[in-house]
Order: sequence, then C-alpha cells, then structure tokens
Amino acid sequence: MEEFSLIYHKESIEFATVAKEFLAFIESAKDLSKEEFIDKSVKILPLLYLKGTLLPVVSEFDDEYTEKFVDESAWSYIQQTAAAKLDEDDQYVQVQDAGVVNSIDYLNVGLSELFADIYQETGDFIGAYRTGIDETMLASLYYCQQNFETYWGIRALILLKSLHEIKYNSNSENED
Repeated sequence: MEEFSLIYHKESIEFATVAKEFLAFIESAKDLSKEEFIDKSVKILPLLYLKGTLLPVVSEFDDEYTEKFVDESAWSYIQQTAAAKLDEDDQYVQVQDAGVVNSIDYLNVGLSELFADIYQETGDFIGAYRTGIDETMLASLYYCQQNFETYWGIRALILLKSLHEIKYNSNSENED
C-alpha cells in the first residue's frame, strides 16, 4: 500500500520532530518561570501549527489500528501544570470546533485546557510513531491531520493569540 510511504514523508517526519519538542517543552514546564513558559509557547506554537498545515493527506487506513497514548491523568497533569504557570492569566476563551456541523455554539475553555488538548493530540501522534507499527502510525497520521483541521489547529491559534496578548500587554505595562 503506497499510503504507508506517507508516514515517512518529509512533512510527517518534520511534524513529528516539532511535536516531540512541544511535548518535551510542556512536560518540563514546571521548571520554567511564567515568563519563560509564555515566551517558549509563543515560539513553538506557530511552528507546530505550520507543520500541521503541511501534513500529508491520508485517504485510506484501517481503523482497527487506532490507539490512544495520552490518558485522562496525563491530560489533567498538563492542564494543571499550565494553569499553575499561567496563574491569573489562565483566562477562558471561546472556541468553536469546525467539526461540529451547523453549530453556532461556542465552548468556554481555559488556556490551560487548550495546552492539554494540543498535548493530547500530539502525544497520541508521537506515541503511535514510537510503536514502529506502520498501520498504527498511518492511522495516527490520518487522525492528527483530520483533527488539525477540525479541532487542535484552531485551538493552537486561539492559544497563541491569547499568549501574544499576555506577553506583550504585560511588557508594555512593565515599561510604564
């Protein structure tokens, strides 16, 4: 099946590299100051988003190979770590998922939850790649690309916008 070549495609490997860096960053966030956390976030999120736009499109795969690698406790740990780092800046933002057909409903989601959602998506992708099983990797590539379009891509942009405002509004307040 020529679809398997997509898991080793240049764009897939580059995305995996950035996703792995994002995971390492967010997992070590407890050791960073708030300013370092925000600064690194505004640098890695645009790169993760860019690499997400370049993921190859998988047209077919076997759904039985779908696996999840980030469980609820890992998601919760990341959310709590991000919430602690953001402190009073862990504000709620409105998110509308593109995958919800004819939905005019917005979700109120904390910035720390957006970090955890993106962590979960990239963590599942990297977990699948670590298995070395082509079928699992292909299914993960498919879902990561699909979920980028409908779920985590918009979350990355909303998170980046909010972090940009926090970073640069607090800098201008410090200058006054």
